[in-house]
Amino acid sequence: MKSIIITGATSGIGYECAIQMAKIAPHEQIILTCRNLDSGHHTIRRIKQMTGHNHLVCMPLDLTSLQSIRDFKTAFANLESKGISALINNAGIQNIGKTQYTKDGYEITFGVNHVAPLYLTLLLLPFLEKNGSIVFTASGVHDPKQKTPISIPIFQNAKSLAYPTENGDTDKINGERRYSTSKLCNILTVYKLHEMLLETNIRINAFDPGMVPGTGLARTYPSFMQFLWKNIFPILVLLKPNVNTAKNSGKRLANLAFSEKYRSARGKYFEGEKVISSSDDSYNKSYQEELWNSSLELLNMKQEDIPMLLQNAGT
Repeated sequence: MKSIIITGATSGIGYECAIQMAKIAPHEQIILTCRNLDSGHHTIRRIKQMTGHNHLVCMPLDLTSLQSIRDFKTAFANLESKGISALINNAGIQNIGKTQYTKDGYEITFGVNHVAPLYLTLLLLPFLEKNGSIVFTASGVHDPKQKTPISIPIFQNAKSLAYPTENGDTDKINGERRYSTSKLCNILTVYKLHEMLLETNIRINAFDPGMVPGTGLARTYPSFMQFLWKNIFPILVLLKPNVNTAKNSGKRLANLAFSEKYRSARGKYFEGEKVISSSDDSYNKSYQEELWNSSLELLNMKQEDIPMLLQNAGT
């Protein structure tokens, strides 16, 4: 039995993605990663009741800890079935309060949204099956041309993003910019990994779920903004394009990762169900290379380690 791994699947888009995946992949083992096992087991019981899927499991994973990611990889490698048909890097956070850090000392938005899914992906590459799929949940806020209310990204390199210095901006502006920049990094990573995986049958894509009000993404916003996010902004689903319910976006994410319809899509950026161009910066080869090299340094990995990870990928 092959496995589908979904991060951030106990709520929001990830939860709805898991429900849809249980419907369209009845013969796959679906692994929900979670920091809280009680929450994970509760989620699995709910999905089983709704779908009848009998091969749902949760495994501990804390994306603020590189050791936890390594432990997850070890635990997965010890499973009876080690093949991965889809890896969905969906989990993400947005922090607009005081700067916080991961257990490894990285600014938390960058650490959870970029460093962790990249590291998880690299460690799991040897287990990806032929015709396997990798998806990173990105966001339209990475593109200044979309004119979202979020501060636009500023990219330098992984080290400056992991260890930010004081710049005089407010916590809100810094938090928004760190989020949008982390989403740009997701897309830069997808394009870089796509090039590296060209000799395999593994496909990798980026997914913009759109604005999804009501999810936990706004948990660090002021109380009034949280109220609007949960109770008022959902009305925009009826009024504006690319504003979606979690159910709708989660379904699209699952389909992109597993449905036969998308088996030929490789190295693309999806806004919902359609392929669109990402930002100008996301196609910048020097940015892709700089992010790749500086990220490997953060992870204490060497370029010569990567061919070993790719050797068995997609076989």
